[in-house]
Amino acid sequence: MTKRMNRIAKQAGLSVVLSACLSAHAFSADMKELNQELEIMTGVLDTVLKQHSKRQEVRYRKLDATYLLNQGVVFEVTTTDTSAGWGGWSEIMSLIPPAPLAHISIMDGDEDIEIVQEWESIAENAIREVEESFRETHEELRELRDRSREMAWERRELDRQKRDLEFELRQAQDKRQKEIREDLNELEQELAQLDSKEREIKQHADEIEQRQQAKLEQQKQAQQQAYKTFLANFESSIGDALCRFGAGLRELPDNEHISFVLKDFSLTTQGRERNDRVYVFSKSKVKQCASEKIDESKLLASAQVYEF
Repeated sequence: MTKRMNRIAKQAGLSVVLSACLSAHAFSADMKELNQELEIMTGVLDTVLKQHSKRQEVRYRKLDATYLLNQGVVFEVTTTDTSAGWGGWSEIMSLIPPAPLAHISIMDGDEDIEIVQEWESIAENAIREVEESFRETHEELRELRDRSREMAWERRELDRQKRDLEFELRQAQDKRQKEIREDLNELEQELAQLDSKEREIKQHADEIEQRQQAKLEQQKQAQQQAYKTFLANFESSIGDALCRFGAGLRELPDNEHISFVLKDFSLTTQGRERNDRVYVFSKSKVKQCASEKIDESKLLASAQVYEF
């Protein structure tokens, strides 16, 4: 290889290295800028979500943000569900007074919402009262079932006595037949009283079970309404914030996304586990809304929403 070719090769190699260094430097600078923009956007969203969540049963708690390379920005939202925290009965909320605004403070460092001990004590006492009411209902139903079994045994005993007397009646003389018929009349009266008591117990048990079922249905409806109310305000808040301030994420590439993850928000069909609710917005749609080419409603409609 000639000296000229060696010189050209060295220059080419140097260019590649220099290009890589410059690219890495530019990439690092972009990430630094994006991180600063993300901090500002997180502060905006945190303020907006707090303003719309103070008096809801499902409340915004905190917000964390991160960036996934070649994918986009992800905001992870944590909520507190006061409508279902200890069983979710709707009357829990009627017993618990709303937390006074004076008792909500911002903790240093993570800007988390803290409910003071006094409020927690009031809430827990009210919840215990409701839970005790449900335990008493279960105890009452169990006592009714025990009483029903006892009466079923009494009925079997009376039926046996009746069969014995009827058999004896067919064999007895006139004088004894009169006594047996009197005994049978008494047995019939006891059986009639037993029938009446059994009907009362069944009616009472049915009423208790209906009330309990109504409470459970009321709980379900209250929880669904709490979720709907929170989601309506949440979607409106993030839609408004993205349209007004989303353009501030200038370093986020237009082909990437801005996502929100509501952690452990939605109950599964079985009601025992919770799924995340995810919203995925394209950066290009956010820019269109920021430049008033589309409105907030169209931006929200463009989001991919799913549970996982």
